[in-house]
Amino acid sequence: MKKHYQAFLAILCTTLCIMTSCNSENDPSVTDSGSIYRVVVEVNGNSPKGNLHLYNLDGVAFRNEQTGERTEQVNESFTSRTSYVTDGKVCKITAQGILYSKEDARLTMNVYKDGETVFSQSKQLTAVPGTDTTIDLVYSTVK
Repeated sequence: MKKHYQAFLAILCTTLCIMTSCNSENDPSVTDSGSIYRVVVEVNGNSPKGNLHLYNLDGVAFRNEQTGERTEQVNESFTSRTSYVTDGKVCKITAQGILYSKEDARLTMNVYKDGETVFSQSKQLTAVPGTDTTIDLVYSTVK
């Protein structure tokens, strides 16, 4: 009887160890269900030209907050400010804000995840006289 009791305890301990070591909180292959992202890009200066590239690997559309237009990938040119929000939750997203200018200018990009700021950066462009100079800012959850 004592051997059966020891075997039962050994099996019970092994089962508990396996169950606690395999929960989803510790498993890197288990991903979250995604988040709503909002991306805002601004360019400032005398004649700045901006471009925004947005992609996500989840197939969720982006909605332009100014026009309401929906698209799965964004490649938009603009001259002052643009902003997009995901129509649903996404896990993998990449945003690139680009500034082109022949004069000194500034590029600012803010990314919000479920309403919280996860990226907020600005870059100053120092122009080369007579040449379109380019700078960019990139945020990505794709590794």
